Amino acid sequence: MGIKYISFDIDGVLVNSESRLRMCIKPNNEVDWDCFLDCNKLYLDRPKPRNIDFLRLLKDRGFGILIVTGRDEPMRECTINQLRSFGVDGFEGLYMRPRGNTEPDHVYKLWMIKNLLSKYEILVHFDDNVNTVSTLVSNGIDAVIIS
Repeated sequence: MGIKYISFDIDGVLVNSESRLRMCIKPNNEVDWDCFLDCNKLYLDRPKPRNIDFLRLLKDRGFGILIVTGRDEPMRECTINQLRSFGVDGFEGLYMRPRGNTEPDHVYKLWMIKNLLSKYEILVHFDDNVNTVSTLVSNGIDAVIIS
């Protein structure tokens, strides 16, 4: 019997990115995604200790950990550095939005997790986005809201 995996989102799940998000709201109340996805603004984020402890508990119990994020691929290095600084390490893979992909989060993550299921036995995905969780569940993929 192989390793079973749990996947986690980053922003809103492992990382409190509310300050960065507030900084990147345009006057029309839309998010400036270029601003939000700027590595130079990650200093505004804070770890979510309860969720990070939960991830570590699962890892200690033998589950493999995958990170599936809407952050884009050019943020890989700063994202890994941020996760490590918050005590998140030892994950099997970090799966990021391909450069230029602007699909809504629920569309992108459904595609990504469906692809990952061909390689990993993912038991559940933890995310803070209701649309993402709803889309995954309606496609037969177990997912849970966590904040």
